Amino acid sequence: MWWFLILLTTLWSVPVEALPEDLLLEAPENLVTIVPCVKHLCDKYYKSERAIKGSLGLIYLKPDSSLFQINLLKSFHEDPRHEMGIMPKNSRRLHPDASHVTDRAKNYFLMVREASELASHISMFRRLPTLNPLAQVVILFTSEMTPDVFAVEVRKALQKLFDYWFLNVNVMVQRYNTSVLEVWSWFPYENGRCAEEIIDIRMIDECEYAEVDEEPEQEELFIVIDQVVEYPNETFVNSSESEDNSSLAPKKTVWKFLEQHFCAEYEPKLPKYFNNCPLKVSTPIWEPFVVGNETTVEKGFEVLMIEVITARLKLTPVYKVIETERATARITVDKDTGFYADLIRRQSDIMIGGLYENPVSRKLLSSTIPYYQDDVTWCVPPARLAPKWPNVFIIFNIWIWMLAIGIIFVSAGVIAGLNTFEQGYEENYTWMLVQSLALSLGLSATYWPQRLSIRLFLLVYMFYGMHWDVAHHSFLITVMTRPRFEKQISTAEAAIEKSFKFVGPENSLVFFDKPDSVSKHIASVYQTCKNVDDCLARINSDQTVAVAVSRAHSQNSKSIGEAEMFCFPRTANIQTYPVEMMVKKDFHILAKINDLIRRISESGLLGKWQVESNKIRIDTDSGGGGGGGHGDAQIVLTVAHIEGAFFLVGIGLGISAVAFVGELVYFGLKQKYNWEDTTFSRMIC
Repeated sequence: MWWFLILLTTLWSVPVEALPEDLLLEAPENLVTIVPCVKHLCDKYYKSERAIKGSLGLIYLKPDSSLFQINLLKSFHEDPRHEMGIMPKNSRRLHPDASHVTDRAKNYFLMVREASELASHISMFRRLPTLNPLAQVVILFTSEMTPDVFAVEVRKALQKLFDYWFLNVNVMVQRYNTSVLEVWSWFPYENGRCAEEIIDIRMIDECEYAEVDEEPEQEELFIVIDQVVEYPNETFVNSSESEDNSSLAPKKTVWKFLEQHFCAEYEPKLPKYFNNCPLKVSTPIWEPFVVGNETTVEKGFEVLMIEVITARLKLTPVYKVIETERATARITVDKDTGFYADLIRRQSDIMIGGLYENPVSRKLLSSTIPYYQDDVTWCVPPARLAPKWPNVFIIFNIWIWMLAIGIIFVSAGVIAGLNTFEQGYEENYTWMLVQSLALSLGLSATYWPQRLSIRLFLLVYMFYGMHWDVAHHSFLITVMTRPRFEKQISTAEAAIEKSFKFVGPENSLVFFDKPDSVSKHIASVYQTCKNVDDCLARINSDQTVAVAVSRAHSQNSKSIGEAEMFCFPRTANIQTYPVEMMVKKDFHILAKINDLIRRISESGLLGKWQVESNKIRIDTDSGGGGGGGHGDAQIVLTVAHIEGAFFLVGIGLGISAVAFVGELVYFGLKQKYNWEDTTFSRMIC
């Protein structure tokens, strides 16, 4: 079927009398005779293997359609194969809203008297959502032209369509004073050209639908002398007269297409190679896709893709670096200073730099197939190192500490009770508590009981103390040599609770145009920055800043190392998108570029290039001692690692001093008031 074949006929606004008769001659009778050839050649162009077929034909007719228009309409409508539906339209009325049409036209048919009338037709169908400059276009001149003018009009028609980026255009012209239909076109890349201007036009087809004598079959050429031969008008008997008058026999005629084709003499309009023509590439510097400086593009895996594509198609890449301010600004339809200005004005052919589709690009540009997945995420300062003084205490959790301390007190009570039963040492509970603490830490204690039961208990207690001491020292070394960090901010909600400042490029602000409370809060406090790398550098100095940035770029930024920041996990992304190249609207070699991108992706080269294009990093904290604790670097313990022990000693000394003062006070009061000994006094004094 034919894919949206659009037949457009003109409203002849200029009367024939107003034109020079030797230039444009209206010949309706002769024009009707070329209808079969028009239909025949349209079948050829619209049914070529390179054309996509459709099912709808839109015909714009004026109310008093000519005989030629009627016959042409019938030839399409009455096709026995019914491969196209016809929809007549009145060109004097406004076209109804066609926003419900989602498919694009693949073929156009325009009928005009002269090239100047094309402007109104192009303006008409450019407003339709079916517009497709890559479609096959056939233009038919309804005026018979003299040899002096048809070449000029054909060139004007081709140029007019080329101004609107139509390349696949064929122009039909009736040869002067004949019923022969000629088809003319041009070849954009002929003789080393680069589709910049129309210089040579070529005749590609010639057709005439004429009545010709039917050639008799071979066996009919033999005349049987004795047989009576009957013809429509007379009957001749075997005689010399019949032989003499055999040439007078009526001849049968048939209608045939007399054609000549010249397409084989020329290369395709879109050749395999493009004569090293320039491919204009606009790009911001955006690692790892494009690496370079303000004036020069150096590398990057998208640059490698462009180099492969241009080498395969024999194109020459010409790069233009886009300013950082334009690359991070809000994306608009501005044709002068907007991010897509070069493509909209068709000053560039293609744009790279980790791009993604958005409402503006879908409306004004075309894009390649995706070849990489990236996302916009928040990058924040990494969690700071936790204070080192609790290192001595966080070896075990609080329940183990309570159990260990409880064992010391209980064991001291058991030893005190056994000692009282044995009546060996006249010491109080405090002294026994010190002995129990020494045994639990694997230290020596000056206690020599005589009873076997006490010695067995102390033996078991010593094994417990040895195990506790080994476990304590092992975990203590592990804790001191492994850095601990505070809780890492890893969600937008947590960042809001900590009163973070949210910054990023202006073009990322659209991602927060959502009704949820988190997006509304971020949008209200969002600060824009013109240079994303400068914003990332703030992470080193500001512990409460979150930067919205591409994940791929954050891992390859030249302003900050990957280890110097923390980017949210993919589950907390702001936006995930496929990376594509943007090209100017309906770029005629887009299909070839997509085919090469598909081959590159399937071959695995893309992943290899990503690894090769990543910037080599050297983290300054990975090779030195400073307490980083990364890798196999030697860790030098400092006072900070064991300051908790000093705190504990200080607390112990303080408690001891208070206890000593308390004992002195109690002893003085006891002597003054002659207090008797009690259980409490015997335990502490």
